[in-house]
Amino acid sequence: MRAVAVIPACNEADCLPGALASLKREGLEALVVANGCTDATANLARAAGAMVIETPVLQGGVGAARAIGLAAALNEGASVLFTMDADCTLAPGSAAAIWRGLGRADAVFGRVVPNASEFTALPLAVRRHGSAEDRRNALLGLIEAAIADCPWNPFPAHGTSPGALIAWHAAAYLAVGGVAPVPCHEDRLMAAALVGGGFRVARPWDAVVIASCRQRGRAPSGMAHTIALRARAGPQLIAEAFVLERECLALERRLSALMPRRNWPDLPSLSTKGDDDVPSFEQASV
Repeated sequence: MRAVAVIPACNEADCLPGALASLKREGLEALVVANGCTDATANLARAAGAMVIETPVLQGGVGAARAIGLAAALNEGASVLFTMDADCTLAPGSAAAIWRGLGRADAVFGRVVPNASEFTALPLAVRRHGSAEDRRNALLGLIEAAIADCPWNPFPAHGTSPGALIAWHAAAYLAVGGVAPVPCHEDRLMAAALVGGGFRVARPWDAVVIASCRQRGRAPSGMAHTIALRARAGPQLIAEAFVLERECLALERRLSALMPRRNWPDLPSLSTKGDDDVPSFEQASV
């Protein structure tokens, strides 16, 4: 089966080489959609051996760029489609985890972790809130997987659906009409379409991308936008973090009743020092 990974990119010359190197290391072909770029994004992609489509600025933003790239990948004969963000790198072993997931399911969503060194540079309140929220979300996903006991999405599984890492069998992608050409939340729309269409969706814990913690992103309401809003939120984040930390304790007790602790994966810690296994910030406003 031929697999092609599509990366939408808008002036991503700084981040893109790392993304492409990680895909190459994992044995994946890359196709970059250079969306209205005015920097060296397209040239760097070609130099790295990626296929490149250059477009004017797309009104549909990242969703439109993904849709164009994925359609081109299909035309190139891909039977498995990936998509990843330009400011992410694929963690070692993640492609194998996705292939295992696609052996059971029609589509796979990966898990996003922030770059540890960039995380430590964020304001303390943002780090504390992000760590607590991420641990809470991880516990919720693990509890859901333990209760469902689903053959195509076995424990441990996360519960998120980020556009930063999705893979499909081509037939499933086409059956739901492809990615919506919209500037944000195309990932949520895709997840809803797959589940609503009765397709098998896997969220393996060990399928991971490492994302930038930059505060100036490309997509409205994305991770960078959320971090920037939280950096301006002030003391309210600490109060919210305290509530989230208490919720984590209750969720740990619930998960313990469902699954022995020895079977848990390494959870995101509540550390504010840049844990290497902290999943993504929730992509929603403060």
